[in-house]
Amino acid sequence: MCSLLSYWVLFNKLILNPQFEFFINLGIPTMNWNWVVVFGFRSIGMFLCILTCFLANMCFLINYETERKERNFLNMLVWCVQLILFVFFTTEDLIIFFSMFELSLVPIFIMILKWGSATRRALASYYFFLFTSAGAILMLVGIFLLIMSTNTTNFILLELYHFSEVKQIIMFFFFFWAFAIKIPLFPFHLWLPLAHVEANTEGSILLAGILLKLGGYGLIKVCVNLFPYGCYYFLPMIFCMCAFGIVHCSMCAIVQEDMKALIAYSSVSHMSFVVLGIVSQNVFGLTGAVLLMGAHGLVSSGLFGCVGILYERYHVRQIDYYGGLIIGMPLFGTCFLITTIANFGFPLTLNFVAEFIILLGLVHFNLFMYFFASIGLFLALIYSILLFNKVMYGNTKRFIAHILDVRKSEFYAIGLVCIYSLILGCYPNIIIDYLAGEINYYSIKKLC
Repeated sequence: MCSLLSYWVLFNKLILNPQFEFFINLGIPTMNWNWVVVFGFRSIGMFLCILTCFLANMCFLINYETERKERNFLNMLVWCVQLILFVFFTTEDLIIFFSMFELSLVPIFIMILKWGSATRRALASYYFFLFTSAGAILMLVGIFLLIMSTNTTNFILLELYHFSEVKQIIMFFFFFWAFAIKIPLFPFHLWLPLAHVEANTEGSILLAGILLKLGGYGLIKVCVNLFPYGCYYFLPMIFCMCAFGIVHCSMCAIVQEDMKALIAYSSVSHMSFVVLGIVSQNVFGLTGAVLLMGAHGLVSSGLFGCVGILYERYHVRQIDYYGGLIIGMPLFGTCFLITTIANFGFPLTLNFVAEFIILLGLVHFNLFMYFFASIGLFLALIYSILLFNKVMYGNTKRFIAHILDVRKSEFYAIGLVCIYSLILGCYPNIIIDYLAGEINYYSIKKLC
């Protein structure tokens, strides 16, 4: 974490090409076959690497003081996810990009199979595998077409290549569906609530906090960067998917009885909001989208961490089973309150800044989508407040015989989420200044 922050300080925001580069030759020199893969930091990739490192440390902290079987195996899976995502966010080769994109699913798949409930883990893993495999096949077709057209998989060279409008439409079509399933957009979101419910706390934190961002990052780096005309061509379809996703998933979240399912539907709604910002074709929308990916990664992980703390004590996630916890759990209630208000974009939180910037970009681009996005924010306020009120206030239920407030390690994990969300909400330029160069570059490509 300290090393990444030092790279962030030394990062030159005026340079668009990858920085701190290093090269690996994956070819076979004796056969005169050289495949040199470039790794380096760009501003958005570095931002998401820092988020990945923070969430991995949060996974180690959240259950540090609890009795857990096979803790070493679980920690190994978290380390694997962290390593895979570091490679994904730093690679400049499309083949490595695709490999890490798919390999990141394996640890979460193992977590669902190993720690899911006996009755539904098979169904959750089946949904998870089915949807992601469909996306992988589509992306493979897109990569094959891209190699046939350019004879390279290096992003630096691909950015210099000019694709015809027809090729952009065809290749955007194949790449977009793979990223839409990963984000996920409506109607491909069916796998996410079930996967969240069946995964353990660490799996849910990683899945909501960073793995969903792979789709958003891929949409920016591949679709918007390489195929801007394809993005413009499919804009009506993307707008419809985002509008349905925001309204439908927000209303589904309101009626959920399981806390994890509620937060999962909330994640789908917020990620649809992110896609609106990415395709809004202006600097404001894209800046807000990147900020919201970071803000949602923090807040959704904090909410899943809070649910995991309750489940570890009482072994139930049903909202109606809880009530009056604020009396015996004041520290937990404070952390839960901050993450809840951040989830619906309360002022002075990073979510508020990100959503406000996205709305500003939508006002200049499409008032119709601005209307649907505003509805989503109002519905987010409803389900977030309902969740907090039902769990923390009212009469204490009988089955809660002993109320234990957060342990030290749990407080550090959730408290850091709250602190960073508030600090970055008050001083968002800490991030925006470093992202400005790359975001301006992508915005100009879309407008061209």
